[in-house]
Amino acid sequence: MSLADNANLFYFDEDHRAAEKVSKLHLESADVPALTARAKKLAAEKNLLLPDADALLERCIVALLGGHIVLQGPPGTGKTTLAYVLAETFSASAHLETATADWSTYDVIGGLHPTSKGGIETLVPWLGHVPRAALECASVISRHADEEEGKTEPHQAHWLIIDEFSRAEIDKAIGPLYTVLGGGGEDVPLPLWFGDSEQRNAVWLPKRFRIIATMNTVDTNYVYTFSQGLSRRFQFIYVGVPQKEQVPDELRQARVSAANWYAETYGDEQFNHDDFVADPRLVQTSTVLADLLSTLRYGDEATNRPGWPLGTAQIVDVYRQLALRLPATGNATDALLPALDLALADRIIPQAGNLTKIQLDTAETWLQTQKLPRTRDALQHLRMASSTGY
Repeated sequence: MSLADNANLFYFDEDHRAAEKVSKLHLESADVPALTARAKKLAAEKNLLLPDADALLERCIVALLGGHIVLQGPPGTGKTTLAYVLAETFSASAHLETATADWSTYDVIGGLHPTSKGGIETLVPWLGHVPRAALECASVISRHADEEEGKTEPHQAHWLIIDEFSRAEIDKAIGPLYTVLGGGGEDVPLPLWFGDSEQRNAVWLPKRFRIIATMNTVDTNYVYTFSQGLSRRFQFIYVGVPQKEQVPDELRQARVSAANWYAETYGDEQFNHDDFVADPRLVQTSTVLADLLSTLRYGDEATNRPGWPLGTAQIVDVYRQLALRLPATGNATDALLPALDLALADRIIPQAGNLTKIQLDTAETWLQTQKLPRTRDALQHLRMASSTGY
């Protein structure tokens, strides 16, 4: 019985014995070129466009063969999707937990959980995210290695994805895991002070187990920093926005993602995915979006203006709004521009609050050349609110 079947409250000796038994088994393959090629194929299937994809994916593969990683970068660059792609590349199942400022060692490691048995209040052991995932990993490894169960268990491991890693004060919340992740000396299990038996007072982290964390590098005012010691226990890999020459492909893939969403959510038998992606009205709005990205995203070295790393996910959000408004527009190629104006005003401009004055000036100058009055008004409102503190 795997830990996932036990409501996160109770865990059994066999789970811990399995973890210790398989803890020495390493990942089945270290073929970097083959793993990189598989990751690239999986990323393409998910419409995930990455900057310098070959090099980025290879770095991720090499890092995961050695240990745990943090994918860092601006919002909307596909870090969480990439985390799932990497797990699938290694034939590992994965589940996601989102870090919060309230995390403590109770959340990460575990503790005693209040419950009621026969009308009597009592405390029982509760496993935190990491040991729970590690025991599930051990269970998956055991099933995968079994001659019979292996026929129905394609995964070689189970991994933990921690989204928004820096939203928690990880240096405090990580507790004794700090030593276990160090890897400098002999392998040691993760101690569990709340264990109710000798067998359950520690858990081994299998060598196939990985933590993939994601971290937003833009909202620095709302996140915690890491100590140098903790940073050494993870390899940090930057996931940026697509390169300038990738923008046409990025916009097309964003339209594909929006079409998939619309088809699954509101589409009917008359909805044609390919016609939607190639619709001249959407293509016309893509010209405006391409100009916006070219002007604002990549900065200008001549004027020392930093770029605004607007992620692909935000562009997909815009296309989703356009998809919803498309049936109500006319057939002219510019008929969708008012809808684009609303989408930019409502979805993009509110995210510009942390931009510098020179970045906002550049955005305002660009908007003066466009027929986007609501977007221009939204930017003015944002600037006024920022200047007055409201």
